[in-house]
Amino acid sequence: MSFQAQQIHRAFGGTQVLEGVSLTVEPGEFVALLGPSGSGKTTLLNIIAGLSIADAGRLVFDGEDITDLPAGKRHFGMVFQNYALFKHMTVAQNISFGLRMLPRSTRPSRREIADRTRAYLEMIELPDLADRYPAQLSGGQKQRVAMARALAIRPRLLLMDEPFSALDAQVRQSLRGSVRALQKQVGVGTVMVTHDRAEALDLADKIAVMDHGRIVQFDTPENLRANPATDSVRALLA
Repeated sequence: MSFQAQQIHRAFGGTQVLEGVSLTVEPGEFVALLGPSGSGKTTLLNIIAGLSIADAGRLVFDGEDITDLPAGKRHFGMVFQNYALFKHMTVAQNISFGLRMLPRSTRPSRREIADRTRAYLEMIELPDLADRYPAQLSGGQKQRVAMARALAIRPRLLLMDEPFSALDAQVRQSLRGSVRALQKQVGVGTVMVTHDRAEALDLADKIAVMDHGRIVQFDTPENLRANPATDSVRALLA
């Protein structure tokens, strides 16, 4: 099930933030939005998530136009840079939250929710921390829980906004491998915003390099390095 953003435009006041941005994410593909601050990365992610509305353009998932579909009905998972875990809930309760909030007609049974929560605790290698609270976790552990919570609902698309930016360099590097392995295991298409070229090159199947509200090149890491389309792409990947 592929996702497409088609000719997305967005302006704030008199400033054009996105100008005719088009992007395709194939099933199971990991796409990084890479660029400097102000290039439009997060605005595009928020439009995909349904947290912001485009001035023009279409969003299509598996052939269905979802441009006007509310965020809650898109069934996309979201991982924020500040984790956004519920402080009053345990790790297990955080992971199962989205499942417990599903409409009764689509909500799994209590047993299935418990089983799926345990499975994701194993996936993120935190099986013994189910009863801890976020305040008792390290930054890396919190981000793993946030990832598991987003994936537990079996989203149609996973969106991540600078998911490692709050972590120190050593934790960031070690966690990247875990996140990529988990994404591959689940097989969900993923879009990640980052300004860190090492993250993009390490994690992504394809990178959309953004500059001044446009995608200036969309290609594999290997092709971007070998054939940068512009001086700005060359400088960003140097």
